[in-house]
Amino acid sequence: MGGIGVEQRMNILRRAADQQILKPLRTHGWAATVIGENDGGEYITIRAEKSDVTRSLALMYTSATDNRHYKQLDGCVDHIFVNGALYKVESYAFGISTPVSPIDDFFPVLVEWNKQVAPETGKPTEKQKPRALRHITAERPVDEVWAHLTQLGSVKLADKLVARRAEQDSVCLSMEQRKLKSAGVAYAIRNAADYFRGASNESANRRIISLYYGSLALAFAEMLASPAGAADLDEVEGMTKQGHGLFTVPAGTDDFGALYVGVLATGFFPRWATFLGYSTDSYPRAKPKTPSDVDKTPANCVTTFGKLLATLPELGSLFFDVYDLEPSWVTPIFDTESNHMGGARAVGSSYVRFVDKSGRLAEDRLRSTTWPIAELTLVQGDEDDGRTYRARVDHSGSQFWYEVLPIHRSPFTQSGTLILPPLAGVHEYRAICLIVLYALSILVRYMPSAWRRVEGGDWDQHLALVARMLDVFERMLPQEFLESVTGDRVHSSLPGGFF
Repeated sequence: MGGIGVEQRMNILRRAADQQILKPLRTHGWAATVIGENDGGEYITIRAEKSDVTRSLALMYTSATDNRHYKQLDGCVDHIFVNGALYKVESYAFGISTPVSPIDDFFPVLVEWNKQVAPETGKPTEKQKPRALRHITAERPVDEVWAHLTQLGSVKLADKLVARRAEQDSVCLSMEQRKLKSAGVAYAIRNAADYFRGASNESANRRIISLYYGSLALAFAEMLASPAGAADLDEVEGMTKQGHGLFTVPAGTDDFGALYVGVLATGFFPRWATFLGYSTDSYPRAKPKTPSDVDKTPANCVTTFGKLLATLPELGSLFFDVYDLEPSWVTPIFDTESNHMGGARAVGSSYVRFVDKSGRLAEDRLRSTTWPIAELTLVQGDEDDGRTYRARVDHSGSQFWYEVLPIHRSPFTQSGTLILPPLAGVHEYRAICLIVLYALSILVRYMPSAWRRVEGGDWDQHLALVARMLDVFERMLPQEFLESVTGDRVHSSLPGGFF
């Protein structure tokens, strides 16, 4: 018997083990139990199992424990922890190979054990970090965004932009190359401004077409402004001579959202996708003309119009009222409890919750992404309150988890969202919007009977949804393209706002 003092210290040790070791282990899916207590050495041993991995550890009351106890534990446990700071540990824990750490270092060790069970998968999204931040404050931020864009309609200012971006990327452009690129940027911006300027006052048909061609012009400007992009406007225009690189096929069902939309190997879009860093090897060369042709198209190269709309978080409940489809976006939230107050960051990983308020998103959809996540688990699955998943986000080389995820930020949502790519792996919001506008432009021009059913027929449940979507595009796309054309990040806010 060790007396009252020993029992008091062991009680302290039991509470520390429960709070700082056992509970975190169980939160992360480990079956953890205390397998032994040693009053003489004043330590507790714990075993944890998860999948086919077993780990064990010891928790000592103090590092100033007789060396024979360290040697007794050496080789029997994977790690020795001390309930407090280490005190002259080299004088006590000598002659052993088992690591000794303070209990505050347990969580990084737990994360490493988790990685042994579920190794790092995928890779961080490779996106160029913006080099500057443009602050925009206005009663109508979109007007100020357009002020920044239309400045680039000046060849002189476009030339400054081209020169700056080339210098930042250490690319040497001749005066002639700069002249051609800047002239192309200026023309494309002016063209886009003309299309967008009156769109909000036009009929739905004309508005869709104006927004599509305006967005296409902004995509031209994006490629021309980049040192790695097209050399001049003539090259960009040549990309469209074989079409826009997209296709639509009626599904043959009485469903507006079932319209097939896909990508092609020729035309503008595959060239833009290549510029954005995507492989187009699987894109079909032959344009499908019937639903049976679509069945022969690679699955990742075709989707439906409804599934494209499912990627737009700004539509929210308007989408869910019309469609029974699952959404293709989630809201990521830092999981304070699972991160043990942020301790996971020390080892380049953080635990994040992915919230689907609709309760419709299947776990397999999240597993199919290329995001750097592992340990995906459903932690709350009441469909009435939505579904919440938890996963480990690995972000070695980046300080914060959100730096390695393609987070979409919008003034129409309360927080950032993650979009699950609906077509050919493309996740850029502006590219998805361009595809949506392309499909709508085909409908209003070449499928008027179907479009009339939306405007005033038996498909009119879609009309408010489409109108809202166009409002969102008019606000979002200019800012999205201002960022991609300039290479800067744009932060917009209202006067007097906190953010």
